[in-house]
Amino acid sequence: MYALKRKYPRYSMDKPVVAYRAYEDMKIGIRGQWQTFGEGGLGARMSEQLRSGEVIAFELSPTLRVYAAVRYCQAFYHGFEFVLLKDRQRAEIARMCRELGQRTGQEAPKRTRILRSVPRGEHG
Repeated sequence: MYALKRKYPRYSMDKPVVAYRAYEDMKIGIRGQWQTFGEGGLGARMSEQLRSGEVIAFELSPTLRVYAAVRYCQAFYHGFEFVLLKDRQRAEIARMCRELGQRTGQEAPKRTRILRSVPRGEHG
């Protein structure tokens, strides 16, 4: 068996969350229980089963609403990946993760950016 290496660390949570499906001019609320959270997405037990690939709007705080796609579903537990994030949303999520890490004693690893230099005239 192999260990799954994740791009971002996950933090345990136990908090209610509200998600919304958008149908034309209507939005339909779906209640859930937030169980894991990371910079790349979240895990939650939802009151309805959602389809893989479906995009849902989450209200993570009174001032932060984001879109997330269903990437994993087992019964009513769903794994969501954040999609279409703006810089402000990404920064707010990173701040929330830092706070969760400090609260739980887990320190989020510092991310490093690797830049690849491409000689002039070579693009690919």
